[in-house]
Amino acid sequence: MSAHVSPPSNAAQPTTLRQRRWSRRASALVSMLLCLLISRALYADSGVPLNLQARLLSRLCGYDRNFKARNGSTVNVLVVYRKSDPDSAFEGAGLAKAIAEVQDIGGLPFKVDQATFSDAESLAKRCRTDKIGVVYLTVGLEADTPRIASSLANLGLLTVGSSARHAEGGAVVGIGVEEARPKLVINLKQAASQNVKFKAEILSLARLID
Repeated sequence: MSAHVSPPSNAAQPTTLRQRRWSRRASALVSMLLCLLISRALYADSGVPLNLQARLLSRLCGYDRNFKARNGSTVNVLVVYRKSDPDSAFEGAGLAKAIAEVQDIGGLPFKVDQATFSDAESLAKRCRTDKIGVVYLTVGLEADTPRIASSLANLGLLTVGSSARHAEGGAVVGIGVEEARPKLVINLKQAASQNVKFKAEILSLARLID
């Protein structure tokens, strides 16, 4: 009696293809992070270059499972800076320009605006009124970040800072430099309070704060 051999099952194929796609996307983000090392002498003391921060933001949002559900058809990005701080004002203008030049934010069309920081409550009001999806905090706002985080909790938006200290103070993400290397820092508690849920692919690349 000859044995019957069943053809190989394709049931796992869709999962495998999805895993390959996410692996390629994660690899692309890793490559972007690694490319920063080429010019690390330019930012070892001052942070990650603004144009690369903008590109990282564009891709980072695609790893947030709730990003499109929170923002709908268009993302409103608000770059916040301290007017009395020349470095903060300079970075704010540069970030707004750099973000305006990326193709999309997390796969969605977007609008970018700037705002001077006065207090956390006024910022939260602006975010509610204008349906802000991403708040980008510049240098000079690190000491204010805990109050900002408290005022933005439960609003359902992503806060990003241009240094690791922002995430340590309560921003969802900080884009910093550690040991002369670029590093994403993610505040998991704040992410949960703002309805941000990152995929494992991006969490594995970041320093996580509980």
